[in-house]
Amino acid sequence: MEAVILIYFLYGDIPLQLKYDELIKKIREENPNIPEQYFDITQDETDDIFQALSTNSMFMPKSLIVIKRLEKMKGLNAFIKSLDEFNYTQKIVVMLYEESLNDYGKTVNPLEKALTMKNLEAVAKPVSARKETEKKSLQFFVEKKFNCTEYEAEKFIEMVGEDFLKIKNEIDKVENFLNGEPFKLENVKHILSINTEYNLYNLVETFLYNKDTKNLIEHLRMEKNYMLFLNILAEELTTLFKLKDLAQRGTIVPNMSYNSFKANVYPAVKNSFKKDGYRFTAEYPLFLKFKYLDLYSLNFYKKKMKDTLAVEYKIKTGQIEDNMGIEKFILEFFI
Repeated sequence: MEAVILIYFLYGDIPLQLKYDELIKKIREENPNIPEQYFDITQDETDDIFQALSTNSMFMPKSLIVIKRLEKMKGLNAFIKSLDEFNYTQKIVVMLYEESLNDYGKTVNPLEKALTMKNLEAVAKPVSARKETEKKSLQFFVEKKFNCTEYEAEKFIEMVGEDFLKIKNEIDKVENFLNGEPFKLENVKHILSINTEYNLYNLVETFLYNKDTKNLIEHLRMEKNYMLFLNILAEELTTLFKLKDLAQRGTIVPNMSYNSFKANVYPAVKNSFKKDGYRFTAEYPLFLKFKYLDLYSLNFYKKKMKDTLAVEYKIKTGQIEDNMGIEKFILEFFI
């Protein structure tokens, strides 16, 4: 007989809210009208949490106890160990530990540094919700909601950002706008709240393909996201360099159709276009760049990749100011 899970410990980054919503929905469906209690570690509610965990009565129905922001708790290991002292026959406990990602997608506060996983596994069921392991959970969520293609779901997330609550809000906005009509991304772009990163990505493309320095500099002066600009530029230059190399090798040929690229080329070169450890740039976005491959030489892309890394190094080591250094870099980029 399968053991009944009474304590769930959810931890992770971007997909955490999605995983949490799915679990709460499942618990509510299996336990209609279950009483719910919510606690937040940042509100200094530790005593109230222990009181809720220790309360038992044969006259009380099974209850749901949710404890949030455990990443803020000092002495988390000791707290987890203490959970073994309580009787959970009338309780379902859900705990959340949110991990933060830095600008490079690395976890700042991994759970493994806050507690011993062996202690956790002795009292609860750990449920991981990390971007690197969940892979396409957000994308599948959008695909299911809109009944759309993988490419449209990925593009939708790129446009609005990866914050789950914002994605939900944007989905609700789109569904109200469509009022039952089929989803087509092109038809709803104008009502979306575009995130800063996607906007900057478009400005980088316009900068590279149309040499538009004015709008890019204005954006950077306003948003001051200089390092993000360098990251996006380096990624775009790397992609173009790889495509240009494939073209020179004859792997990509003039007037190649999308279907031919998708079927005959992309499967063999896919691994060269890994985005962030687990995702790959899809076929269609790569195909759309083919028309720009004759703008610059392979050596141009190679040199600009080195220049971008050099500027980033000088900023990080304090040799130049980010605003002045990057504006100069942009203005001299095509000289």
